[in-house]
Amino acid sequence: MNKQQLIEIIAEENEITKDMATRTLNTMIMTSVKNGEPVVLVGFGTFRQVKRKARVICNPHTGEKLELKPRSVPKFVPGTLFKQIVDEQNS
Repeated sequence: MNKQQLIEIIAEENEITKDMATRTLNTMIMTSVKNGEPVVLVGFGTFRQVKRKARVICNPHTGEKLELKPRSVPKFVPGTLFKQIVDEQNS
């Protein structure tokens, strides 16, 4: 399932437009994480913001060293139930 399919399901189930469903989903997850608030969907997982430190990397093609500034990035950690369901096929 991709984001568009999720939006279609939300719109159909709640009898709202796809645009409204898109704005709702984006607001719920992206704005909260941007503001440093984790989004916890019990049984599914947690979306949160993590801070990356400044670091120096090396371009593998040129060997040139580049300095990366510190930044915030989103991170998703799947919940225990989600992990169990995905791994059932290997059990």
